[in-house]
Amino acid sequence: MKPDIVREEPKVLVLAHCLLNQSTRWWQNGEPPRAQGPVKEILDFISARRIGAVQLPCPEFTFCGNPRRPRTKDEYEGLPGFILHCEGLAQTSAKYLQALTAMGREPRPRILAIVGIARSPTCSVKSAPRGIGGKAEYAEEMGLFFEILDRELENLGLKIPFIEVDLDRPVDFGKKMREVLEC
Repeated sequence: MKPDIVREEPKVLVLAHCLLNQSTRWWQNGEPPRAQGPVKEILDFISARRIGAVQLPCPEFTFCGNPRRPRTKDEYEGLPGFILHCEGLAQTSAKYLQALTAMGREPRPRILAIVGIARSPTCSVKSAPRGIGGKAEYAEEMGLFFEILDRELENLGLKIPFIEVDLDRPVDFGKKMREVLEC
């Protein structure tokens, strides 16, 4: 008789697109970003803990391409068709995440968090750039895509925490993940 095998619950992080593919970030002065590929600190963290990753689409890149100029959340809200674009991506992403957890068998995968980008107009969690008085300032709110994604997840009955990584300090990611998620 075979002994019962205890299976570890699969864990997954949902990542803003540019955490795994920085080449989609906006190009400063018409030049591609210095960093290409994934953010090493995130890959190291998830690999060491056997955490899976789901990559969200990049609404800015899929709508505007590259090179593109930087925009505030207000400017993206006013860009014809962009909100509808984000809504479509958010609906598809939310349904995928729902299927990921619902279709998984024992043990079911657990989504630890959705990880956004500090100061992103679309994928920030608490620091979206807003055009205030003719200049950009950071408001304590979600970026446009994450705001819509959060609403879509709620409509499906999914409660997933959102956290934010600062690409100027990616070494803080592991510390933040350990504090927030106790992994």
